[in-house]
Parts: sequence; structure tokens; C-alpha cells
Amino acid sequence: MKQIIPLTYNINKLEQQALTDGLANYILGRSYDSAENGVDQDLTKAVYWYQKGAILGDPRAIYGLGACYYFGDGVEENKTKAHQLFIKAYPKLKELITEEQDIPQRQAYTIFCLGAYYYFGFGNISEDKTKAFELITSAAEKGHIAAIYDLGANFYYNGIGAEKDWNKAKYYLELAADSNLQRAKKKLLEYKWK
Repeated sequence: MKQIIPLTYNINKLEQQALTDGLANYILGRSYDSAENGVDQDLTKAVYWYQKGAILGDPRAIYGLGACYYFGDGVEENKTKAHQLFIKAYPKLKELITEEQDIPQRQAYTIFCLGAYYYFGFGNISEDKTKAFELITSAAEKGHIAAIYDLGANFYYNGIGAEKDWNKAKYYLELAADSNLQRAKKKLLEYKWK
């Protein structure tokens, strides 16, 4: 397997960058949304950072805000508003894939968002687990911690979009756990390994 170096961030530095960088807002939102980068889950803070990034026009933050409305995380569930946000973000996400081709650490977040579109069937995108797996794998190879986790906890462990492979599932979960992702540590203990 390709060597992967997981991306982790300092929350204080991200907050300083967030004044002008939409991606920093998205990463802050994700951090609080999913308990990443050493912070506890706080859905109110997640929505706050996604909204700030959306104001800056960052499509990843717009997508993140859409996901909050879709799942009712930190806001009242509103599938119509979520759909509108997903529609708004999608073309800009596609543009960023090309724009960021020489900046793989930034591109990883854009690819991950697109992977979610195909996994869940967000916006006008039809659900396609195989395409989602391809995109999430690409994001993981660029170091996206949640993508690394998803490969282990979801795709390979359950055989979604790929053949079931518990060795790969464990590898990716251990990689995420070694980067201090608490939910990866929990899954490693919960899952039955043969």
C-alpha cells in the first residue's frame, strides 16, 4: 500500500487563517463536527465555522453547512436547504479539483466532499458507492484523516464500493488511530477481526 501521511492541524493556527481562508473555516467546521484535530465534538461551533467559510464563498464550507442541515447536526434538519446548498457548492467543488491539482493537501478536502456527494447522493448526484470509494481513496492517499478512517471503518470493513478486506480495513483504522482520531480507536475495539 502507498505510504500515507495523515494531515492534522493546530486549531489555534486554523482560527488565525480563517479570517481569509475558506478552507481553514471548513477544516475548523469538520474538526468540531467530527471531533478531529484534538477537539471534542461541538456541533454549534461546527455550524459557526461552516457559515463563516460559506460567507467567504468556500464550496467545501458550503457543502459542510449543507451536511449539517441534511443530518440536523447543530441546526434543525432541513433537507430542502441542504439540497440548495449542495447544488450551490457542487460546480465550485469541481472547479477546485483542477485549480488545486498542484496543492494536494488542499485538494484532498475538495475530493473528500465530492466523495460524499456520490456516497449519499447529495444534490443532483446519483448515489454511486464505487465512485465514492474511488474519490475517498484519492483523498485518503493525500492524507485526509476522515477519508483514511472511512476506508477502514466503512468501505473495506463492510465491502461498500470495494471488496471486503479486513486487513486493509484494520490498516486504515490503525493509521487514523495513530493520528489520534478517537473514533478510529473506538472502531478498532468494536469491530470483530478474523
